[in-house]
Parts: sequence; structure tokens; C-alpha cells
Amino acid sequence: MIRLHPIPDVDHTCPYCQVRLEVKGWYIPGMRNLADLKCLHCGREFYGDLPAGHGLYYPMLLEPDTGKVHDPHGVPWFADWLRRSYAKRSNRQMPFSVEERKPIKRAVLLNCLDTLYGHCLLKLLNAQYYLDHKSGMDLIVLVPRFLRWLVPEGVAAIWTVDLPLYRGIEWNDWLADKLHKRIAVLDDCWLSVAFSHPHPEDFNIERFTHIIPFPIDKWEERLDQRPTVTFIWREDRLWKIEQLSLLQRVRPRLAHSGIKLSGENAYVKRQNRYMVKLAENLRLAFPKLDFAVVGIGKIGHFPDWITDLRRMTLDESTERAWCERYACSHIVIGIHGSSMLLPSAHAGAVVELIPPKHWGNLLQDLLFHPDDLRETMFRCRILPIATSVRDVALTVISLLRDHRSLLVNMRREFCDHARSGQVSRWVVARQQHLPRLPSTTSHGKEGRAER
Repeated sequence: MIRLHPIPDVDHTCPYCQVRLEVKGWYIPGMRNLADLKCLHCGREFYGDLPAGHGLYYPMLLEPDTGKVHDPHGVPWFADWLRRSYAKRSNRQMPFSVEERKPIKRAVLLNCLDTLYGHCLLKLLNAQYYLDHKSGMDLIVLVPRFLRWLVPEGVAAIWTVDLPLYRGIEWNDWLADKLHKRIAVLDDCWLSVAFSHPHPEDFNIERFTHIIPFPIDKWEERLDQRPTVTFIWREDRLWKIEQLSLLQRVRPRLAHSGIKLSGENAYVKRQNRYMVKLAENLRLAFPKLDFAVVGIGKIGHFPDWITDLRRMTLDESTERAWCERYACSHIVIGIHGSSMLLPSAHAGAVVELIPPKHWGNLLQDLLFHPDDLRETMFRCRILPIATSVRDVALTVISLLRDHRSLLVNMRREFCDHARSGQVSRWVVARQQHLPRLPSTTSHGKEGRAER
């Protein structure tokens, strides 16, 4: 964390004079945490990112007189958000509610506002660190309304802004004034650095959702009862096996310009067919399969034996129900994106399909259990989005069937030299976990082990 009030800790250099800028104060008009700066040499004034959230990695400067953004790290999307938000800044009042759980003395502010769901959630996961390791600090969490249900117990205050994601980059002077007045009455206030990808050891998803993740030690027991697989549905980023046609490639640009083409649901329905085919392949291997589809949208239909949990809108009860479904799932399957965060945090394993342009964002949308490295690698499979239905099915089948072999071969308790004399441990493990060979056939040949 860094000091926010009364004068923030930040170090920016004037892009014209190359001298350190004087820090006059701070300003938080939304997702952006800013320092109020001035160059004592040329007299220019600036707003500069404080080292929090993505501002920790890509600090930028904005000239309020001209709206010019200085982006020394070459991150166009983050610079564009700042430029556009300031150009369209607003002073309109927005719904803002305050819940104070305890008297606030030494405060630390965690700002979770953003325009991407994954960014908001990942920032919120930083809260547990302060609750567990900074007991002398009173944590204030600033969240959008849709994230309120995930705020963990123990925070000193929750400041909720009714700000939808599509307005997440908004620069709102009314909100900035509201926040400044509430913080100005405190002797001092610190700002959480809000890591964009907090370490798995610093949070436990159960503290946020109050839902216990899939019990790995009951993998085999539940597999015998009913193998459970859940597909995370999206209609804006699709499972595309075939090479995209020119029409498919230009369709998003046309849609962005307000031009709609007939048959635009055809590609979503194709994803629907892939999913049904995938489920059918899995059911051939596991007749008791429990397969469900979760996500936003409703295009297409599924057979009665596939559970359709899709919705057109989200609310707290729906998200809780979805998280309970993830926690019952051996495996969740989905397309790369923030919609994979909560599924990966709760399920036993994950199979993710990633588009080529997102390889640079690998792992950013997955929340890992702090397990043994080899177990984590085994349970997390990342495949190109063009992977065929057959190959995805084979990957899932192998994950379900071969998990038992992983445990006996690689878990620490079975790779401990200090216990190597306790041969009975391996005897029991073989009996409980490893697949048995079928009985010898009448021709005297041994059957093949099920794989």
C-alpha cells in the first residue's frame, strides 16, 4: 500500500522538463487513482496515475489543459481509457451507498472500480491480504454494485457505486468530490496497490463466495457417483474450429458501427452444436455424466439430458448458484476470458480454449489452488481455440480417468524418502486408486488396462 491522504506517495517526471513533478494532492474520479501534479519549472499541471491497479505497471500522465496523455510504456488501451474518460468527463450524481461496519481510524482504500469484470474481481481479491496481515488498518472497499456480494467479512466499510461495466472507465467529478470529502476527515489514508493478479497464496475464494471449492480428495468417489462437467458459455467469444471466413472477420467491426448482418446467430448456434457433440462424446465414456452449460445468453437449445443454466441477466442469486455448480464440477471448460475466473477457482480442474491473439494474456483469467506444482499443471489444460471437439473430449476424458494415477505417482506423500520403507502405503494406494487389469481371457491373454 502507499500513502494516499493528505499527500500521496508517487514519483512522476515532467515529460517536457525531465524534472520531478510536485505532488499537490490526489483525485479519484472513478477507476483511475490519480495524483494532482505540477511542474515547478514550466508551470504545467498534470494528473498522474498512482501505483495501484494497472497504474502500478503502466503509470501515465494527463494534461488537464489539453487532454493529452503521455504514455511512456506504450500501452494504448490503458492510455485510450484515460483519454476518452477525461474527454467525456461528467459531473452527474450516481447512486452511492455507504456501509460502515466499525469506526475508521487508520484507513486503507481498495478501489475495485473498472470497466472489465475480471479486473474488478481480481482487485477485490487483494482485500484478504489486508484483513489477514494488516489488522491495525481499517479496510475500505470501493466496489461496483454487481461486486457487492463478494466483499469478504471483516472490512471496516463498503462504499458501493451503482456503475455498470460499460461505464467503468467513466471520469466523474461528482464521485471524486464525494470520495475526497469522506477521506478528508481522516487523519491519514493509504491506498491499496490492488495487484491486478494477486498471488494464489494471498486469497481463499471461499472467503469471498462462501462456497467451498471442489474437494480434490473426493475426486474418485464423486467420479464413481457421477462425473460432472460444466461448459462456460459465451456469445461474444466463440469456440471456432474452422478458419474464419472474411465475413466472420469483418462482422465485429460492422456490428461496432451499428451494421447488423442477417444470420448473425449462425456462429453461436455452431458453437451450440460443438458443445452437444462434446457432451455426447463424454457420455459415451461416462454414461452417468452430469453435463451443464452456464453463462450469459440463450441462443440455441440442448437435449434434455444437458442442464441449461444460462441466463440473460445476472443477479446475486444467479451468480451464487453458478458458483455452487462450479464447485460440484470435476472440470469446467470454456473460452479464455474473465468468465473463467470464478469457475477455475471453484472447480476441480479446467480446460480452457484460447484464441491466438490472447496467448500474451495466458493464465490471467485463471485462479489457481495453491497445490503442488505438478498437480496444478495436470489439472489446468490450455488448448488453442481451434482444437477439435474430439480432441477436447479426449483431453477431458483423460483428466477424469487419469487423475488417480497422478496422485499415486506424484503427490508428495508418495514421493517422500522418509516414508519409503512403509511399503503398505503404496499397496493401499494401488488398491484404492490405480485401475485394475481385467481378468485373463479364455485365450490366456491379459486384457488391456482401461485408459
